[in-house]
Amino acid sequence: MLKEEYLFFDVDVRTKEEALNFISQKALELGLTDNAEGLKKDFLKREEEFSTGLQDGFAIPHAKSDFAKKLGVFYVRCKSSISGWETMDDRAVTDLFALIVPKESADNEHLMMISRLATGLLEEEFKETVKTASHKGELMGYLKRIIINEEGI
Repeated sequence: MLKEEYLFFDVDVRTKEEALNFISQKALELGLTDNAEGLKKDFLKREEEFSTGLQDGFAIPHAKSDFAKKLGVFYVRCKSSISGWETMDDRAVTDLFALIVPKESADNEHLMMISRLATGLLEEEFKETVKTASHKGELMGYLKRIIINEEGI
């Protein structure tokens, strides 16, 4: 669900739609979907219901989608701020944790992951470590220790 290959640094996107398109295209390349456009539409539909922008530059876009083949969590650090993403503190989004969830997923694994991410994002140390990790291995090791529990969630 969370793999080093799902971590992306210095991504050049400037809008919410570009960011969700990037995530959907990467999901296609990595075998998490077979329909990037359908997945992106599900992300956008979820955003229409309520923005997934949080605070301090973070957002947690997520989609429970018929187009998702398996659960995946991406981290995306943007080169510059993303415009037009509503957040709780009106700050621009720079960092994303994106959850790709199969619609037929019987359990609430994704809700547990969103909860763990949201809890982590309340901690200054978590936010600082995520924003400043210099390579994927460093960030992956940290995320595994903080977010992923013994069951692999």
